[in-house]
Parts: sequence; C-alpha cells; structure tokens
Amino acid sequence: MVDKGTDLQDVQVLLFGVMAIEIKRKAPSAHTICEIVLARWGFTAHMVFLFFCFMTNIIVTAMLLLGGSAVVEALTGMNLYAASFLIPLGVIVYTLAGGLKATFLASYIHSVVVHVVLVVFVFLVYGASKDLGSPQDVYRKLTEISSSSRVCSSPISHSNQACGTVDGNHGGSYLTMLSSGGLVFGIINIIGNFGTVFVDNGYWMSAIAARPTSTHKGYLLGGLVWFAVPFSLATSLGLGALALDLPLTAAEAGRGLVPPATAVALMGKFGAVLLLTMLFMAVTSAGSAKLVAVSTLVTYDVYRTYINPKASGKQILRVSRWVVLTFGMFMGVLAVVLNVAGVSLGWMYLAMGVFIGSAVMPVAFLLVWSKASAKGAITGCIVGCLSGITTWLSVTKIQYGRVDLDTTGRNAPMLAGNLVSILVGGGVCAAISMFNPQNYNWDTTRHITMVELDTSDVPEDEFKEENLKHARWWIIKWGLLFTVIILIIWPLLSLPAKVFSEGYFTFWAIVAIVWGTVASVVIIVLPLYESWDTIILVLNGMFTDDIMLDKLDTIDLKLQAIMKADPEAERLFLLEKGEKEGKKSEHSAAKEIDEL
Repeated sequence: MVDKGTDLQDVQVLLFGVMAIEIKRKAPSAHTICEIVLARWGFTAHMVFLFFCFMTNIIVTAMLLLGGSAVVEALTGMNLYAASFLIPLGVIVYTLAGGLKATFLASYIHSVVVHVVLVVFVFLVYGASKDLGSPQDVYRKLTEISSSSRVCSSPISHSNQACGTVDGNHGGSYLTMLSSGGLVFGIINIIGNFGTVFVDNGYWMSAIAARPTSTHKGYLLGGLVWFAVPFSLATSLGLGALALDLPLTAAEAGRGLVPPATAVALMGKFGAVLLLTMLFMAVTSAGSAKLVAVSTLVTYDVYRTYINPKASGKQILRVSRWVVLTFGMFMGVLAVVLNVAGVSLGWMYLAMGVFIGSAVMPVAFLLVWSKASAKGAITGCIVGCLSGITTWLSVTKIQYGRVDLDTTGRNAPMLAGNLVSILVGGGVCAAISMFNPQNYNWDTTRHITMVELDTSDVPEDEFKEENLKHARWWIIKWGLLFTVIILIIWPLLSLPAKVFSEGYFTFWAIVAIVWGTVASVVIIVLPLYESWDTIILVLNGMFTDDIMLDKLDTIDLKLQAIMKADPEAERLFLLEKGEKEGKKSEHSAAKEIDEL
C-alpha cells in the first residue's frame, strides 16, 4: 500500500539535525555550505559544489512549478504555460520585500494553512464523506477495484485507468506492503531526498540561523511533523482516489493530479478551492526558500568571494534582490520549456537522485570526517554523477530498446541510476580520502568572517563545545532511532499481515488520522507558545507606548550612570550636543533666508 505521492524526506530531515549541530561547532560564522567547502577544500571544490547546489535548487523549483501549474490548469482551466510563469511572480514579490525573514514567517503561516486543510481532508475521507466516510468503506471499495473479476472496459473503466489486480503487489491488492514497485519507489525516494536536503543550501541556511540549543530538537520534531503530510495525504486523498474509482491515468497521476481529483470528487468546487489554497501555500513557501537559497549562493559565494570581497551589507542586499528577480523569472521560463517538452513532476522527482545523489556523502563528510580530502570530494561528485547518468540511460536502452521520457522514467532505470550515483559518489570520495587523507582540524572554517557584526541576543553559553557535543549525541541517538523505526521496523511489522484485513487497515487509517492531527496541533501551537512573550511585546508596542517609554527611561538611567562615573564622557556628550544644536540653528536660519 504505497502511494507514489509519498515523500520520505522526514528521514533526511531527522539525520540532517546532525549536520546542523556540526555547522555550529565547526563553522559558526558561515553564510552558506559552499563557503565552508571553499575554506576547507579550495577553489576547484568550491566550483563543483556550487554547481551541485545550483542544480539541486533548479530541480526542486522545477518540481514545484511543474506540479503547481498542472494542478492549477486542472482545477481552474488556466493555460498551463501561463500558470507555469505566473506562479513564481507572487513568490518573487514577498521574497524581495522580506528576504529570509519573510521566508521564515511565510513558512509558519503557510504550514498552518497546509496542516488545517490536511486535517479537513483526512477526516472527510475517513469520517464525514457520503461517498466514503469510514475506513471500512474505503477498505471494501479498494478490495473491489483490485479484484481479479473486475471488468476493465468501458463504461466501467476508462482507457489507461487503474483497474483490476496490481502487478508486483502481493495478491494483486492495494492493501499490502508486499509490493515490488513500492520497494523500488521507496529506495529511489530515499536517495533523491537525501540530495534535496543535504545538497540544498536552504537547509544549511536554516541550520545556520537556528539557535544552538534548539537546533537538534527542532530538526527531530520537524522531521516527525513533516511525515504527517505525505503519510496522511497518501492514506486519505491517494487511497481515496482509488476507492472512488476516479478515471485517472498513470500520466495524470505522474503530473500530481490525484489529490485535486479526489478533493473535487468529495467536495466539488469547495474542495477545489481548499486544494488550490493548500497548493499555493506549499508552492510559495517552498519557492521562497529556494529563491533565498540561490540568491545567498550568488551573493556570498560568487559576488563577495570573486567580484567584490569588501562588499558591504547594503551592496550584498542589492545583489541578492536582483538574483531573486532573475532566478524567479528564469524558473518561470524553464517550467514552460519543461511543460512543452512533456516532462512531468513524477519524472523529475524520480530523476533528481541521479543528478545530485553523488554529492550527498561528500557534503556530509565535509563536516563529520577529518580525513575527507578535496580530491576525493571532487572526484566522487563528478564520477558518481556521470556514472549514475550513464547507468540510467544504459539500463533504459538495454531493457526497453529506446531512450525517451517514457522509458527513462520507469522504475528499473531510475533505481539503477539513483543507486549508482549515490554509492559511487560516496565510495570514490571515501576511497581516495583513505589513501590520501587531509587530516583537517576545521581551523579555517571556524575563521570564516561575517559581513556585518552579529547583533543577535544568543547567549555565548549556547556555543560552548560541551553543550554542542551533548546536542550532537542527542540528535544522533534519537534521529537514528526514529529513522530505523520509520524505514525498517514499521515496514517489517506490516509484512506478516500480507494483504491487510479490514481491522488492520482500520488501525492503519487511525494511525494516519492521529499522526496528521497531532502534527497539525504541534506545528500550529508550539511556535506560538515559544514566541508568546515576543508576540505580547509586539502587540503592546502596537497599541500602547508604555513599553517604549520604559525602555527610554532605562536608557536614560544608564546614560546618567555612565556620565556620573566618567565626567569626561559627560563633557564630550555636552560638546557633541552643543555642536549639533549649533548646526541645527544655522540650518534653520539658512532656510528662513531662502524663504525670504
């Protein structure tokens, strides 16, 4: 029972928590992951990893726009190419206005909307819909549509619609974890998402911005909460589409049209509005993060490093805004080109690991293995990527006799390409580094300089080595535990059931409902709870002057104490004040003369 919309990125987020702690220990002043590469491995490695980081953000943004434009076209009738180009415009506007802070704020607000709509759909499928309404009804209908006696011809079934037994699934049923296709997709999914997390500068920026004391717990909780989105949505809207026997083809499913089809079938126009709202929130939130990630790479790793090393904060901000605008427009054009070429969200999702998987292990070694060398990292990334692409295309040609979008997007070639890319990339890097180790102590990464002084109020104690080591071991322990549970123990415990009974499926549905609901409560309430004092402070500042007056009184008392302790300071203050008042009087007199 594996839905191909399911995303196992939660596992990668759990494990990325280790990287988030290591960057606090070994490169606390870095702005991007590529700055650390340059400080440790030099110019050539810097160019290689810049290429892979840019490619990762281009691939992820392309997936957002391909899926988003297809859904908008299906629900509204808008021209596909117009949707491809218009979707980035809204993201560009608020990203230009607010930068990383806007991304963080939008991420919270948009996550709230996504999770609220998620809970609505889950309860609709399994509790409120007249067409489904309970796990028992869903189970019965899923059993009927995968029956070997089902008539798979019009008008009961449409051309290319899923019908009858499922090839590769135990008993030909949808209600099983014994699925060869599901296993292959799961492996491809895991490899590809390691790339979209570990090689995405956006994740590294979030790790850099997070407080040391909350980083490890934040990534653990974030991974568990994120799992609710693909798990609960696949269990509700994914299986709901099958249970309703919607006339969806494999090509339409590959374009991401399963959720909107189910939403419209269950709720009509209101379902379309809810799904569009959810889509807009998800695409714009993720899209903003990608725009900021790319602009940061260009400004710090290209402009500040090679063009203007003495660039000020204002100059970097100006360049960053131009990059956001340029990259956003570029991705709009690229999305149109990909749609014209017939590239789907599903194809791009499966192929991403082939292109970027080879950089996963080298970038992890960057912060956790002192022996990892520049030659190993460079060779591993390049050889692994080329080997993955070669294997992918070769298996396609050998198995199907032709190489096109259809054959290259099938499971066997994608599995081979993904596995070769990540394993060869990591293996070559490790082998070369073992024979020619760097034996690095991270001294140069610790001396990366910030553009402007850090004005944050994070206590110095949070950066103490013993506190960071404790956080590292905490996230290693709990991150690995939940990774093993989600990837190994949970699937293995489901295998003895073979084809799920009605009771077992009901239990599965209840787990999805509870996980989605609890995750939604956590993602909505916890940030408000942690920031409550700040929220109250801001609200008080908006509607009363009391807090501002108290702060001014405090500043005045501190200045008086300083001047009493140091008469020279008081004398200089009075002199400066007299000069400013004199200049002000001269300016006023000149203005009066001009008016006369």
